[in-house]
Amino acid sequence: MSTFQDWFWEIKECGQGPHYYFSATFAASDAERLAALVRQHPLSGFEHCHFVGNLINAPCGDANYQGSYDLYVDQSNYAEVMSGIQRDEPIITVAHCVWEIIGVCDRNFGIESGYGGITGTDNQADTSLIMALAQSPELTLVDWRVVSGGDGYASVFFRTGTSAAELLAYLQMQPEKPDFMQIERELRLALSDPALSKIYRLGECKINGWRLEVVILHDIQKTTSSYGGEGWDMTPHTTKLYKVAQIVSDKCKVPGCVSGAAHAPNDFYTLIGSHLSFGYPRQ
Repeated sequence: MSTFQDWFWEIKECGQGPHYYFSATFAASDAERLAALVRQHPLSGFEHCHFVGNLINAPCGDANYQGSYDLYVDQSNYAEVMSGIQRDEPIITVAHCVWEIIGVCDRNFGIESGYGGITGTDNQADTSLIMALAQSPELTLVDWRVVSGGDGYASVFFRTGTSAAELLAYLQMQPEKPDFMQIERELRLALSDPALSKIYRLGECKINGWRLEVVILHDIQKTTSSYGGEGWDMTPHTTKLYKVAQIVSDKCKVPGCVSGAAHAPNDFYTLIGSHLSFGYPRQ
């Protein structure tokens, strides 16, 4: 008999967070069936609310989505979320530092688990729901993704897929040692894009257990604050390198992230680029 794991198993394996995110898109014609199937699924520990409008930080849709939301909020945060919606606030606010919200917006489905959410041995309702949607003959899963991050932490890209079969297989997987040669090859290919090759070049690649740690070399502009203090402006590179990490992660089926600034050897006060890492913190 197949054993299914929690959808966030890989996030926990890597010790990442603080928040866990799952998102999925279904066929355009599936919107009504998706909402109905989620509504029918037993979600222990959650309260349901229906809302029409715009929420810029809902777990489904995007900041510009204007329309119908089905939100399922953990019971300890439900009253605060509803209070904000009734005040016509465009941002979901929660009462506690741990929360979980499941959302359906048109054909989009999402889960946000704040600081791990309420999931665990006592509540696997969200994983059960994901499996039910993936196994339903009434729905066509177009794509799905697992990510962590939030609250100032870098996004870590874990797994993406384009079918229900891939998702169900992912929920039965165990970590495998990455193919470091493939990762380096895909990284070089991503950086060869003309728009990127003028800015970035591949520096040191070091294998550390089950993880490949990479330095991407690039110029970083110094900045001076209004108080006269000096700093470094990483902003121009953040979005570009996140996209590189995401592309390599998707192609190689391993966790990938931008993990901070790279310092010059023996000179902590000089920055020479950025760190990227791919794989698992295993020896």
